[in-house]
Amino acid sequence: MEEDDPLPGGEDEAFPAAPFEESAAALDEDAGYTAAEFHNVVQKNILNATYETLVETKLHWGLVEPFLDAAREICRGDFRRTGRVEVHGIAAEGEEWVEAEEAYLSLSIADQDDGREWLSQTWWLSDLVLAAGDPQRVREAARALERSVAKLNAWLEEHEKGPGENG
Repeated sequence: MEEDDPLPGGEDEAFPAAPFEESAAALDEDAGYTAAEFHNVVQKNILNATYETLVETKLHWGLVEPFLDAAREICRGDFRRTGRVEVHGIAAEGEEWVEAEEAYLSLSIADQDDGREWLSQTWWLSDLVLAAGDPQRVREAARALERSVAKLNAWLEEHEKGPGENG
């Protein structure tokens, strides 16, 4: 690279910097990046660079497809081997665990080779149910959640009996 050449992520059209700059501008300058924010910024830059490279090189789909298939298989393996979906009722508040505002669902995926988490998402159950904005669906989900709570309470009642009381 010559000294006059712009750095990747600068003004050069082949390396669009907009996602990084927008994300960086949104952050408090003193706070720095969290791991999740850094991951999102890097992912966007890689996606943009890949897209631009594919457009410029005009690679035939037959040359790109094997890479996409391999990436899908790696992700599938991570989902199968390390993926966790859980429902929670407590949340971290500082250094303590407290009752959560409501139940929430979490999805966590780690790299199957080194165990580092690369995807972590949470959603309030109510947000998932309310997302469609359909009152009938909300009523159906609320009734189903009531049945779920009844099953959970029955299980707790059975398993919280003292020694020798299980039958």
